Amino acid sequence: MADNKIPSPFPPPLPPGPECGNPGDARQAAPEKKAVELAKKEQQKDRTVTPTYAAKYFRSGQFDEEVKLYQVYANRKTGYAELDSKQPFYPGLYCLGAISSLGKTTFVHQMADQIAASGGNVLYFSLEQSRFELISKSLARGFALTKREEENRTKCVSNYPTPSSIDIRRGLTTDYPDKMAAQIDAYTQAVENRLCVIEGDFSLTVEDIRKLTKAYMKDTGTAPVVIVDYLQIIAPTLINKRIPDAKTSIDHIVHTMKIMQRELNLSVLLISSLNRQNYMTPIDFESFKESGGIEYTADVMWGLQLSVLNDEIFSRDGKIKEKREKIKEAKAKLTREIDFVCLKNRYGISSYTIPFWYMPANDLFVPDVISLKKNAP
Repeated sequence: MADNKIPSPFPPPLPPGPECGNPGDARQAAPEKKAVELAKKEQQKDRTVTPTYAAKYFRSGQFDEEVKLYQVYANRKTGYAELDSKQPFYPGLYCLGAISSLGKTTFVHQMADQIAASGGNVLYFSLEQSRFELISKSLARGFALTKREEENRTKCVSNYPTPSSIDIRRGLTTDYPDKMAAQIDAYTQAVENRLCVIEGDFSLTVEDIRKLTKAYMKDTGTAPVVIVDYLQIIAPTLINKRIPDAKTSIDHIVHTMKIMQRELNLSVLLISSLNRQNYMTPIDFESFKESGGIEYTADVMWGLQLSVLNDEIFSRDGKIKEKREKIKEAKAKLTREIDFVCLKNRYGISSYTIPFWYMPANDLFVPDVISLKKNAP
């Protein structure tokens, strides 16, 4: 008679021994046994699957240690006050997407400066822009913030200069060398050596990023926030000696980033471009290129979109010409109204929207205080 017993979903118990948290046999201490155990440990170092047993996990104190590690991140801030009030920046894989010219690099780089200024370490992989471009953005932002602070203090219009990052790169600050020197000094004192930029050459693979992150942590003894700018230009890794298609490549990159994040207990932020067909619709999961791997693997998904997409016209089919004109007008403004949108969140509120003003000429994001007050409970 056939055995129709439904198999148990749990594996059978292992025999008594140290791997199960049991006393085992004292004779295991023999030299040859130790050598075998060491060999096994070395063999397991490259494995991505590690078995965990509840009794051993708690009794060994590993759970308590991991709680302590997690608590270290409880006070980590992005520097955007409204975002920090909604979103704890715990270890995890974060993804931020936006269309072109909407300031995704500026938003994230400003965040990196703010984290470093507050005492945190940041490892910034800039795969498209040079460190010269990023530093000039920081200085342009510093000029703009100094002027805003002066005007808030005096309640008068200030004539403090606000050169753009391009002006700074071109050396068009010779009329006010003292102010330029003061901005460089202020930025240097704020971030010190806590923000490390690694320039890419369009050949950096996700495996390279993983190795460089581990090397940075070994050299500095710190666990940095890792930022990758941006996902779609990470060089593909050969799979079965072939260059994979775009979706397979993105999935591999995102999965490897998640493994690294979990293995090293880091906060990792990936910047992503969006599908062109979603440029005239509010941001959603479908907006992300090859969104499958990102949507299911990321712990938190953020997006930036023009606030004009909230207009009623964008909820209707057709009217393509009118939609394009509205988007064109919104992007042409010196101060753009931008919504920061959360699509997915494993660490708190499942979705939220934060309004920002984006000033491209100053490489600066500031809270949209008018909208915040209007929407306040």
